[in-house]
Amino acid sequence: MSLVLVDGHYYAYRSFYAIAHLTNSRGEPTNAAFGFTSALLRMAEDLKPSLGAVIFDGGVPRERLETHPEYKANRKETPEALEKQIPLLHEVAQALGWKTISLEGEEADDVIASYCRAAGGARCIVATNDKDLMVLAADGTKIYQPKSEGFELLGPEQVEAKWGVPPGKVPELLALTGDASDNFPGIAGVGPKTAAKWISEFGTAEGVLAAADKIKPERFRPILRDSAEVVRRNRKMVALRTGLPLPTPIDDLRIVPDPEKQVELFRRLEFKRFTREAEARLAARKPKQADLFS
Repeated sequence: MSLVLVDGHYYAYRSFYAIAHLTNSRGEPTNAAFGFTSALLRMAEDLKPSLGAVIFDGGVPRERLETHPEYKANRKETPEALEKQIPLLHEVAQALGWKTISLEGEEADDVIASYCRAAGGARCIVATNDKDLMVLAADGTKIYQPKSEGFELLGPEQVEAKWGVPPGKVPELLALTGDASDNFPGIAGVGPKTAAKWISEFGTAEGVLAAADKIKPERFRPILRDSAEVVRRNRKMVALRTGLPLPTPIDDLRIVPDPEKQVELFRRLEFKRFTREAEARLAARKPKQADLFS
């Protein structure tokens, strides 16, 4: 019985930018809601999960801000057209049978990691493109990524092929490279390939620091010595917090679609194809009149 956990922040933005300028007859933006609906329907078809939830950010943990006050300070404000659709994304997910979850003061990454730990990694599939979550594949969790044709589930081999290190070493790599999207820099001039080479040779980011006098190219030796504090800070920043309380018990995450709610919602949003499909699901669920007297 698989548990599919969807990175709500990632899919909200992905959906918003994938489809431009879609509105209904009232002029209300619906592009993110349309893309989000497509994504969840496809996930259900691809993965056929029995349990699932869409996890949204509930804030930034105090510990990360204390470690690096500029964490995510470079993020632009959510576009107004997307902000207006966030409640619709919750409605879409719930109509399709997925629970929506956020934990106040916590990032979705940590909530997802906590669910995977509680469920046992091998039961989990995480729908995301967030590099911080690739470490979960070390415990048997699969990372779902759709392709133009079909989809793929990234396990340890696929993550290592992409990043050059096993999943459990991805945080070590990020400690060296930093993460521009989250606004914490790494060692100047060090990219993923160089970092992966060092991690493969010396095991961890701390091991790389300890071996600074042996590092090649030699020009990085003084830079590494001067960057020790930054590397240690980064390693702390990327560590997932896996012991958070679960807002909803795993057994309560059973996916139970509501075709009636879907019809009402998709008519309101003026999604004609999704409305027809929901009407068909609703008709299939209702007993035929002859059956009532059999």
